[in-house]
Amino acid sequence: MKRILVIFGIYFGLLVFSATFTIPVEAGRVEVPVVVQMGSLVDMVSEDFEPDWTSLRVLVEGKEVPFQIEDVDGNGRISAPDYLVFIGKGKSQIVVQDTPRKAVVYPKAFSVTKHDKGWNVKTIDGNLEVEINDRGLVQVTQFGNVKAKLVDEIGIARVSGWFNSTYYVDGKLRDHHEETSGAFRIVSLKVLDPGPVAVCVVAILKSEKFNGLKQELVTHIFKNGDILVDNKFVFETYADMMKVQTMITRPIIPAFDDTVHILPVFRRLVWADQLNITPYEYWYQRNAITWINNVPYITFPAGNSMKPLWWGATYIFASMERWRSNFSVKGNVGVAEILPEIPVVYADYKKWLDGDTWVYESLEFRDGVFKWMPGEFDAYPSTTGVYSMKVEDMPNRYKAGDIVQHLRLFTLYSAKSVEEAVKFIEAKSESFRSLKIGE
Repeated sequence: MKRILVIFGIYFGLLVFSATFTIPVEAGRVEVPVVVQMGSLVDMVSEDFEPDWTSLRVLVEGKEVPFQIEDVDGNGRISAPDYLVFIGKGKSQIVVQDTPRKAVVYPKAFSVTKHDKGWNVKTIDGNLEVEINDRGLVQVTQFGNVKAKLVDEIGIARVSGWFNSTYYVDGKLRDHHEETSGAFRIVSLKVLDPGPVAVCVVAILKSEKFNGLKQELVTHIFKNGDILVDNKFVFETYADMMKVQTMITRPIIPAFDDTVHILPVFRRLVWADQLNITPYEYWYQRNAITWINNVPYITFPAGNSMKPLWWGATYIFASMERWRSNFSVKGNVGVAEILPEIPVVYADYKKWLDGDTWVYESLEFRDGVFKWMPGEFDAYPSTTGVYSMKVEDMPNRYKAGDIVQHLRLFTLYSAKSVEEAVKFIEAKSESFRSLKIGE
């Protein structure tokens, strides 16, 4: 709910009326990143109120906290594409007046050094260090007391499809190709000036093979170990695509050989459906269930394929859940992927498979569209006929103007046990999913 508080003050013997507009921000009890474009903030302000952005302040649970406004378009002034960024929890407020005020300046939390292959970013307190490569992808090399490559290529895209498709002309798909962001052409890449809470990387990349496929990647690296990724796939022409995925690679393993993979039990797993059992039973048969607070979680060695029913992935054609994580007891460190909302699992199998699903393969977290429907679907009565086995029926077909967007929070954390890790991630994910701005 929008609230206006009118404050009266006397300045230099004159009565001056100063109005204040407050935009509420709510989250759970654990700190989470807040990133909002200034254009969106303006839309939340009453039409009869003229904000002076020099007066902007952020209060978290009644206490003023550091924030930053990022000049994304580089025009030297506050404008719609720019971001307001801070770390919030509980009840917060974005407060702005209609009269000027001396803009507050907070100490920077990061040092940023350019080198031949990209950028080195360190927090001033020595808690976090990352490398940013020439595609805007992030590698974490230190968190807390742990110095190791803890996760790599945060935000990398994996795409595949029929790049010369003439399907709507003659029904032919023609040539197939698969690639990652590493093969994309750099349109623009900016590491914005560091602020008191985060460093922002804005990368625009284009596929040379898939004409008209653009990746717009905005990554915020927060001083507390949160890394917020906003990854957009923008289609400027027609495309027949088999994969449209956002990934991270090598999370925690191989830095620590005791790394385990943890996540809530899937609501749907194709292999379980084919065996006419539940996903819980599928993982229980593999001795991969851990109970915490009377809730079952899938837990298994991160480098173990876990005897999949078919295919080489540890899991594939699996429902996206609220979070998943790799964690090492030996290192007391983990990285979790947290979703901003829990996706719907449609009863219609085809509709579900046409959307985003989860894959864990080759030490990679993969999110997104995966359309290679193997013959094993028709080898089991439970999934026979749920999807056409004709290759020309499989691709997702995008038209000019379509956008596929993945907003993901990847968070580094410290814990001493699987139980402690799960309790932390559950609280963090609940807080992130409950984030509301201006409501």
